[in-house]
Amino acid sequence: MVSNNSDQGNWLSRRSALTSGAIGGAALLAGCMGGGDDGNGNGNGNGGPSGELVDERVEKRFTKSLHRGTYGMDNASWNPFDPANEMADFDPPGLIYDPPLVHYQSHDTFQGVVADNWEDEGDSILVELNDNWTWHNGDPVTVHDWITDLDIWFAISEITSPDSDPSTYIEDYEALDDYTIRFHLRDDFTMESVLVNEIANGPLIIKEDVGSPSFGEWRDDLVNVDPESDEATQMVSDFQEWSPELDEVVGNGPFELVEVTDTSFVTEVYDDHPNADNIYFDEYVIEHHEDQVLAFMEGAVDAIGLNLPESPDVMEQLPDHHEINRDFDHLWSILFNFGDYDWSDSPASDPTNQPITADENVRKAIACAIDREQLWASVPQEYELYELPSTFLNQTAVDEGIVDIDGYDNYDVDLERATNLMEDAGYELDDGMWYDDDGEPAELELLAQSGTSVQVDALDSVQYQLNEFGFDANLSAVDEATYGESRFNGDHDILFDNHPVFSIMGMTFVDFVWDWFSQLNHVDYGDEEWEVPDEIGNPDASGTMEINVMDEIEQLHLTGDDEYIQRLTWWYNQSLPMYGCVIAGDHGAIQADEWHVDGPDELLDNRVAEFNLTKIPDGELIPYEE
Repeated sequence: MVSNNSDQGNWLSRRSALTSGAIGGAALLAGCMGGGDDGNGNGNGNGGPSGELVDERVEKRFTKSLHRGTYGMDNASWNPFDPANEMADFDPPGLIYDPPLVHYQSHDTFQGVVADNWEDEGDSILVELNDNWTWHNGDPVTVHDWITDLDIWFAISEITSPDSDPSTYIEDYEALDDYTIRFHLRDDFTMESVLVNEIANGPLIIKEDVGSPSFGEWRDDLVNVDPESDEATQMVSDFQEWSPELDEVVGNGPFELVEVTDTSFVTEVYDDHPNADNIYFDEYVIEHHEDQVLAFMEGAVDAIGLNLPESPDVMEQLPDHHEINRDFDHLWSILFNFGDYDWSDSPASDPTNQPITADENVRKAIACAIDREQLWASVPQEYELYELPSTFLNQTAVDEGIVDIDGYDNYDVDLERATNLMEDAGYELDDGMWYDDDGEPAELELLAQSGTSVQVDALDSVQYQLNEFGFDANLSAVDEATYGESRFNGDHDILFDNHPVFSIMGMTFVDFVWDWFSQLNHVDYGDEEWEVPDEIGNPDASGTMEINVMDEIEQLHLTGDDEYIQRLTWWYNQSLPMYGCVIAGDHGAIQADEWHVDGPDELLDNRVAEFNLTKIPDGELIPYEE
């Protein structure tokens, strides 16, 4: 049995579905409901106008800049099944709705919110809700509203994707009483896998009787229509275009809606929320600002959720602040094209480029010929050097010992090794240039988006270094539309792209990372068999073993054993689908002169602390006395 936050999961893999919705109301809100202290005055908050914290709630407004400045707060859809995903901006939902539980991604722990118990029963998982939660109109939050959400999700999936299961993990579900729900599983998945992928983080948004027609009425129609009929297809379209009116919206979180304009989202404390006694200010407002960092710098808002760090000169001008959500990082990497255009989900249309990076030896030669520090010196100053071997993991995962990376190939600069690898790939060096068996030069097409400086700057350095090594490297910096089309069509050998590394188990974001990853790499990870050295941590092992990436991920979900993460990271390190170079931090901040912030590291490190500080009893967001 696991209750509250007493156990740890072992990966992160979230199913996203634009047309089939999600458990808890919004799959694309996953990872947006969770969030440090730098030890240098930017996080301690030991100060304030008087140095004393208020000891009871005061009339004070906490303001946060809207994460995405184009969000139309006054006309947004409040239907989490809307494919336009207006609610994916997550700020208002994160404030007025609570999730069953939070998965703290970078620490891989769980924290109960509405759910106060979850148990593994072998072929099912039991989740019990706390009976103290109520909707903002006073109705109790029960599993029946959750069931309505699930019913809609499964019904839409049957209509729009009859040949696919609505959930990889959940076969069926049932309410045992008003506060207990059982999820029957499709296979013997570990509980942590199901929690992470289908239950944690997504807020409980749908209330059965909200809307006209209500969510419950839509559910009844979707469940009872012939799923193969044209009427069913039209019904799904009508439902996804529908939204409750703003005055019908009813939340269940620590703050309730008061007013929405085109620039602000105003809420006040909901006194019947279980954590209301731990909230020491009365209003929480989300505001639209074109330049969020500038708004924070000038004191126009108390908090920003992400967008830091900025350039060093900007960071020096920021007021004393608490760092929050600081483990939400992205790794920018040299990403190679494998040139496999024939598999069913390939996005390529009539591709003509046959990349030389399809050869593993060429990829490794490129990695050994590039000096990461030179590349790092060429990109904007806010980027940090990535100093781990290529594994798809972040520093937290390595520090916590999830994977032993001793002996993993770091691909340090080694021109002699790079030369040997090119020769192994069948190339010959002549007068400082590499040629293939037909006497053709070893050409590399580098593709960047002209409006993204880090891509252009990094690939400019890559081009220079690879030309020095003997490649005929060409950099094409193109507009956004051309870039999007060209990368999916495979008109490149190398991209400089990024992926999230805020999750310890980021490698198993199956439907997010791997769909995206495979389409950019142009390789079918589902069917491919890969040969890697059979001694993990020894690239020079004499024998080899075969690895099927998706099989390893499936076994990880079924067993929870870290050995599969070890094998996956080893495969990644040796096959080198991309070579990590620099880290882009993306954390938020709260003004330290007026606000005291404290909480467990898990909460403060993960998205989004600025909301979870008001949901979780051991989080503190307290104003100083004026």
